[in-house]
Amino acid sequence: MELEGFMMAKNFFKSSSSSSQSSPRSEGSLNDDPDTPLTGGLSEEPKLYRLPKYYDIAFSRDVSREIDFYIKCFKRYCGFEVKRILEPACGSGVFLLAFPRYGYQVVGYDISPEMVEYANEKIRRAGLQSMAKAVVGDMANMKFSEKFDAAIIAINSLGYLQTDDKLLSHFKCMSESLVDGGLYIVELSCACQNIENERRPDETWVAEEGSVKVEATWRPYRYDTTKKLRYVNFKMKVQDSGRVFELEEEHVLRLWYYDDLKKLAEESGFSIKAIYTQEFQPVPLDSKITGELGALYFVLANKV
Repeated sequence: MELEGFMMAKNFFKSSSSSSQSSPRSEGSLNDDPDTPLTGGLSEEPKLYRLPKYYDIAFSRDVSREIDFYIKCFKRYCGFEVKRILEPACGSGVFLLAFPRYGYQVVGYDISPEMVEYANEKIRRAGLQSMAKAVVGDMANMKFSEKFDAAIIAINSLGYLQTDDKLLSHFKCMSESLVDGGLYIVELSCACQNIENERRPDETWVAEEGSVKVEATWRPYRYDTTKKLRYVNFKMKVQDSGRVFELEEEHVLRLWYYDDLKKLAEESGFSIKAIYTQEFQPVPLDSKITGELGALYFVLANKV
């Protein structure tokens, strides 16, 4: 996930819990074989994503309102009942644990083997193995042998695919992995119309769990409007039972423009059905879509 989007969400929801309230249903179960990836080689990922325990503490949050929003979109924009959900860039598995409590089967994938192992252990401890699982895969080329009804990608994780070629490949793979009429809900932040508005203050926060304390800073420092890239410095200090270590690294993400997103999605078989703000308010499709609107949810429909 992109951390800037995470901080927008965390500030909006004002919560640090990663669990959601729900009404469990037990119908259905996951079949291991149909969810075997057809493709999905790996490329390099930031070191942060090799530290799932500390990542999970630093970026935990209550996703119950997001789940409610996704379910409303499924019911409004899908012409059939959504049962199976796919989540690219699933990270430590926040949504993999949340969706099954509402009766949905969900498969997530992530480029980090450490994240996948950690997410599956959380699923096992929650007793949700029949309804959720994570596998290793790269967003640029991951496909599945059985189709899903809907998919989500949260907090600008798609920004780690920096080039049009990789993004087009991703959208085509997602189109092939979804049923006709299935939904793909993409959360991301577009570039501001006035690039000076991109120069936001550093985001710094502290999260604690038991004997672990994590201090993190996310600092965007450069924007390349020609290459359409955003450069961010990330620092994390961890104190764990007397041990202390620090991580500092650069994250390079796509600088999104709405016209690019629309073009790449449409070339892959998707159409944009709706756009919503971080507060889940609809944005007219004929609006000027820029970063001044904040992080947005784009509801894409597959082959309709």
